[in-house]
Amino acid sequence: MKTAQTKQNSKLLRTMYPSAYQFLIEKLKEHNIHSFDVQATAKKTGSAYEVCVRFGEGFGQEMTCRFAEKALREPDDDFAAFCEEIQKTCKETLIADYFKMVKP
Repeated sequence: MKTAQTKQNSKLLRTMYPSAYQFLIEKLKEHNIHSFDVQATAKKTGSAYEVCVRFGEGFGQEMTCRFAEKALREPDDDFAAFCEEIQKTCKETLIADYFKMVKP
């Protein structure tokens, strides 16, 4: 469980690393996943940054990975692989949430 202090240390990825955020959103758009379907944050942990992306109903699903600052300033193959993993998992989660919602 995250503490209030942990949440305070996180900042929006969009404001910290706009190029990484834009790269993520472009990957998600390929599957019609919109920017309002996800919450992306980053926080410094040692010499790296921990990127956390939340999605799904109530933003209950979460995927986290650590990256060097250079990978966030200029998205590399590792960040691209993380974005593709988010894309796949987020799409599956949104579809499952939709079917739960329309189920009679």
